[in-house]
Amino acid sequence: MVVGIAMVFATLYRRHLRLLRKSHRWVDPLSPLVGGGRMAVPLPMPGRWMAVKTSNTPYLREILQLGPSGSAPWSEALARARERRVFVSPPWQGWTLVIGAALPDPDADIDRLYRFLAHISREMGEVQFFAADRVLNHHAWAWMRDGRVVRAYAWAGGALWNQGERTLDERLLGLVCHEYGETVDDQGPRGGAAEQQNTDRVALLARRWSLDPGEASAHFLELEASSRSRREDDAGADEFRRGG
Repeated sequence: MVVGIAMVFATLYRRHLRLLRKSHRWVDPLSPLVGGGRMAVPLPMPGRWMAVKTSNTPYLREILQLGPSGSAPWSEALARARERRVFVSPPWQGWTLVIGAALPDPDADIDRLYRFLAHISREMGEVQFFAADRVLNHHAWAWMRDGRVVRAYAWAGGALWNQGERTLDERLLGLVCHEYGETVDDQGPRGGAAEQQNTDRVALLARRWSLDPGEASAHFLELEASSRSRREDDAGADEFRRGG
């Protein structure tokens, strides 16, 4: 009965996504529009990010061995996300985001990624990693708890990592996971329609598991704008009092 209900829900969800695309109301989760009411500005989104279930960002920064550069404003962190650096967000909804090209690349060394996530997870508890290369359609997601893999999958021309039982969220999103070492025949290094779909839906999976980086970034930027506005108002009030 449970499997039947899940299949019905998945069918309805896919139909809903198709209707959204046809009506041009589909919003790309990796390229959100954030900004004020007058004008929306597209933001560059990180190709790799990590969500850590903690509000203790000082300790997380210590584990990551970060200096002052890791505490940049989130607007600067997004603009520099392609640099060989790591940036840590403020906590939100019990999670903290980590972005930057210095995070291990699953394409380059999947074993290094595993060791990195296992270390962070042993220290912090629950850690999730996501990657989406929209040029090559390479993608990855991993969920670790207390140093152990709950679920992990990575694809880069072939399956690099497939461990743990496939989650219900992956099934509902229609994510296709190949077996370890399996390649996609006659479709080139970018894979096929399934690989493109997986890449497009990585952020949707992140939203179900922890935080959507686009939604979180919009929240952090709004906080920055509010803080900047308050500082400007305070400066204006001080100047007015001095003039008076």
